[in-house]
Amino acid sequence: MNPQLAFYGLASALSALVLWVLWRSLRRSAASQPGAGATPGFPRWTAAVGVGLLVLVFGLYGLRGNPDALSGDRVALSEQLLEQGLPPPGEAAEALYQTLQAHLKKQPGDPRALVLKARLDMQAERFAPAVVAFQGALAGRSKVVNDAGVWVEYAEAVGMAQGRTLAGEPQRLLLKALELDGRHPQALDLAGSAAWETGDYASAVAYWKRLLLLLPPGSPRHAPLQSAIERAEKRLRFALPVPRP
Repeated sequence: MNPQLAFYGLASALSALVLWVLWRSLRRSAASQPGAGATPGFPRWTAAVGVGLLVLVFGLYGLRGNPDALSGDRVALSEQLLEQGLPPPGEAAEALYQTLQAHLKKQPGDPRALVLKARLDMQAERFAPAVVAFQGALAGRSKVVNDAGVWVEYAEAVGMAQGRTLAGEPQRLLLKALELDGRHPQALDLAGSAAWETGDYASAVAYWKRLLLLLPPGSPRHAPLQSAIERAEKRLRFALPVPRP
């Protein structure tokens, strides 16, 4: 069990117990002294013990638990940076990178900060660190895990790190992205490129045709994509069937 959750559960349980004891004492005092004078008769020692237990419980959680887990300030930096976007390569990007590094020393599991770090690594062509950062961002249960675009970026990082090829692991990551969003344009584009690279022209045609339906006629990407589909269809007529696992 997560120790932070365990301590939080302990704090909640003991707090409930303390409040119950206080309530029972109040009821007994009221029963023994009915009328308006009931409250003054409430045992002072019970209140003192109750307050002391509450302080002890939450003090213990503050020492051993993770108080920041209950606070929105934990990811304030990375949320702000996501809204602002990345600066172009240069001193500003390097300063932001150092800020993220310092932030991640305090909050190493912050998925938003990890994604931002990975993007800066990709921008600077530090592909191996980018892969590690994307892995960390997608390892937990945050909203990032359900973001098809981040899986596409992860696939690109792995592809660049393994010699600028989409075959193998990048292809699997692109399929994960398409499971989350079957109409994601970049995922369809790169999945088609990965299929072309491995000689699976039928899949390349299928992915690119799905992408073509999303593009308005006359858009800059429409004509080149149509040409790519025609080349893949021509190859498909003369290609041997691709073995399926």
